[in-house]
Amino acid sequence: MRMTEGLHRLSVVSALPASGSQGEQQLNRSSRNRKALSNTQRSRVSATFLVMGFSTSSGSFAPKLWELEMPSHLRIKSMVIALGLATVTSGFAATQSDAAAMITVKHATSLRQGDTVVGPLAFSQPMHVVVSLKLRNQAQLKAYLAKPGHKALTPDQFKAQYAPTTEQAQAVADYLTKAGFSKVTIAPNRMLVEGYGRADTAQSAFNTAFVHVHTHDGRDAYANASDVKIPASLQDSVLEVLGVQTVHVAHTFAHRINRKAVHADDSGTAVAHNPTDFNAIYNASSLSPATSIPVGVITEGSMTNIESDLQQFASSNNLPTINVQVVGSGSSDTSGDDEWDLDTQDIVGITGGVQQLVLYDAASMQDSDLTTDYNAAVSANAVPVINVSLGECETDAPTSTDDQIFEQAQSQGQTFSVSAGDSGADECGNGGTTPSYPASSPYVVAVGGTELYTDNTTTWANETVWNNLSESEGATGGSPSTIEPIPSWQQGVGQNGSSSYRGVPDVAFDASPDTGSLVIVDGQANQQIGGTSLASPLFVGSWALILQADGTSLGFAAPLIYSDATSNYSTDFHDVTSGNNDGETAATGWDYTTGWGSLSVANIAANLASSSKSDAAQTAKKPAK
Repeated sequence: MRMTEGLHRLSVVSALPASGSQGEQQLNRSSRNRKALSNTQRSRVSATFLVMGFSTSSGSFAPKLWELEMPSHLRIKSMVIALGLATVTSGFAATQSDAAAMITVKHATSLRQGDTVVGPLAFSQPMHVVVSLKLRNQAQLKAYLAKPGHKALTPDQFKAQYAPTTEQAQAVADYLTKAGFSKVTIAPNRMLVEGYGRADTAQSAFNTAFVHVHTHDGRDAYANASDVKIPASLQDSVLEVLGVQTVHVAHTFAHRINRKAVHADDSGTAVAHNPTDFNAIYNASSLSPATSIPVGVITEGSMTNIESDLQQFASSNNLPTINVQVVGSGSSDTSGDDEWDLDTQDIVGITGGVQQLVLYDAASMQDSDLTTDYNAAVSANAVPVINVSLGECETDAPTSTDDQIFEQAQSQGQTFSVSAGDSGADECGNGGTTPSYPASSPYVVAVGGTELYTDNTTTWANETVWNNLSESEGATGGSPSTIEPIPSWQQGVGQNGSSSYRGVPDVAFDASPDTGSLVIVDGQANQQIGGTSLASPLFVGSWALILQADGTSLGFAAPLIYSDATSNYSTDFHDVTSGNNDGETAATGWDYTTGWGSLSVANIAANLASSSKSDAAQTAKKPAK
């Protein structure tokens, strides 16, 4: 199908059954190579292929290579190639009468340029499916969260006022069980119902079809090629279905480099730092170590090396042994060791020795696993601040579901700190300005990145916008959201004064690999790592120090930071006014590259404590009703 001249080419392999083919498609998800499909590997499928309005249909034909020509300025994901296996005759699809009683809750997965559909997904493919439920009394909840200084709710209070009902959650659980899923579990806050099954189970339950996709970044993944549907009887309860695609997954933001030569400018020297140096650099040395504040970290994979490296770090820096609790199933994956070592060691380093870390450990980076991980941290409500050094294009993420979880966190006074991303202003890679999620959620603190200059290693001298894109080492994320509304506490500030959408980031800390952190990785010391995956843990540690000084009743950090910036900006923040992220430019005050800049931690702790006491005094003066 040739549509125009001078266009961008995408090859899609479509595997449809030849007449008389037997058995289901057998595909190796872990393979890095595309494999030819034999006649015996093809599933019996009757399909309609819709490509940008062109359609062809056939009950039976052999594999065929379609060359789709697309305008070079358009992304495939924005056009949704609906290689929609519209009707599946394997016996697992719903009947027409069943389909009429079902409603769509998720459209066919959009693909990016370079993603290749290999063929139908093997029916035996394991799947972890999560059905999210709608909160009750949403307008009331949003009004409560917008009220300055609102009282923190307990998980039970939140559940009683806003969570889905027991009956709603049980109805979803019953449906998944009846459909054939195992280990069906209702989350403590009733916001999620999860189950485990195979592709054929999910295909039947959600009246959809799945394809095997070889992604543009070299992964073997799967995606729903047609809409995901649920029974109409559940439409008032169900918000979204997660786990039906692995094409779009989150990624971490750590960058390890070979140690580079020290360089200087007129206002300081750029050099890597021991994590303990950041305590003095960001003016926290006068504060007591955050020894009584438990801190959470969202992680993925095996934590065995991470725990060992952390204790080695503590010992080598004369810090007490850290109590580490791992919550979640995790996996044997060690590919993220750089990331989780960076997170944990820098949190401990800047705080002077946090004594308790809770690692909420996901089984993978796919949406169903990470969402249940976020929800575990919120449902337990065991830590007041949680680090998230990962993200993805906001239009690929399950924003509706995750925002509800972050809303509960905010109502409980918890703060999720999220790295703003390392792709500059364009996380989605479509040539515009689009932020990373969950950084763009209005219910988290988004942390951007700087390049840090110091005097004598531990004295702050200057910060500029981190941008190493020319060296393929990334740049701080930062731009207006395309979908998330601006929160009340961000309205009218800096470059975001007239915007209707959430601005990213809120604050920024050191992120440049050139001025990054010297971390122990797999027992090897002095591994130089940067990225906004460093910036977020530095904010987390700073906030833990502030909570240690002022008390954990402060609540969600973002509105407090914005309020303080309007009154004490020159003393409590380091304004970053130089640099850009290839889309946005630094300016005086708040901007899309570094937010308000970095914190002078002791100063903001003192002013927040004073403000908190003043608010308490005003509340005490009010006559009882």
